[in-house]
Amino acid sequence: MLIIAGIICVALAVSAVAYLLLAAPTPRVAPERRQYGPVEQRAAFSLSSERLVERVDEALRRSSWTPFGAKELELAGLRITPGNLVVTVAAGCVTVFSVLSLLTGQVAVGFLAAVLIPVGAKVYVQLLTDRRRAQFTKQLDSTVQMIASALRAGFSFPQALDAVARDADSPTAEEFARVINENRLGRDLVVALEQTADRMQSEDFRWVGEAVAIHRDTGGNLNEVLDRVGATMRTRNQFREQVSSLASEGKFSAVVLMILPVGVAGFYSIVNPDYMAPLVGTSFGFVLLGVSVVLYVVGGLWMRKIVDVKF
Repeated sequence: MLIIAGIICVALAVSAVAYLLLAAPTPRVAPERRQYGPVEQRAAFSLSSERLVERVDEALRRSSWTPFGAKELELAGLRITPGNLVVTVAAGCVTVFSVLSLLTGQVAVGFLAAVLIPVGAKVYVQLLTDRRRAQFTKQLDSTVQMIASALRAGFSFPQALDAVARDADSPTAEEFARVINENRLGRDLVVALEQTADRMQSEDFRWVGEAVAIHRDTGGNLNEVLDRVGATMRTRNQFREQVSSLASEGKFSAVVLMILPVGVAGFYSIVNPDYMAPLVGTSFGFVLLGVSVVLYVVGGLWMRKIVDVKF
């Protein structure tokens, strides 16, 4: 069985490489006509991988479902295309499957490990998105102060936003540059701010958009309003950090409890495989394993809900 799986993997790899190298390329304008100066010579493998990524991107654009969307990667701060990530994950799956199948002699182990690669990639992208949103919220206090200072210096509100886009740290600079570009293309400034609040899931930034909308309708001193909004944000950030510090112990305990069963099972599988054989070699063992996985997932979701304190 292992030999058959290895032959299939090798055949698929050879077919993919042959297709990339021998397929007729899409007619394009010659690089020397599009680029000034000498054309950089690249290796055949690099060109083949780029062609593969381009074909995957085209297939994803035609498909109604994509494992990784362009907006999702943009929110995570990843400057790659969905096709690039899909090809990388697929290569990782094949590599993990082949290596573990050869090392352990069990195709099922390699298959289960390979299935976890795309799941881990999805979780990693979501973690990057959550971290980027948390950074945006953490920087919002200084951002509002910067806008208020620019208004007191005589800048208009769009000019103040442009100054933030040039001087602030990432991801604030990137999001404000997006707001400025959308406004220059004709989108209403308040609408662009509200959409940024939706993208970053920031209720604090939504207050900024609402303050700007009210000021535009009723008038008044916008920099004083922003100062008050900034003071409220600072108080909320202090409470948020305090709650996060109190919940950190529970989060660490949840992580340890989730890692412990998998770590113990992996340790015994390597040190004493016969001890784990009844669990993976009998029908009753598979039933117990399935029930354990269900309870493991339920317990993980339960602990996540307990330690995820919203403020």
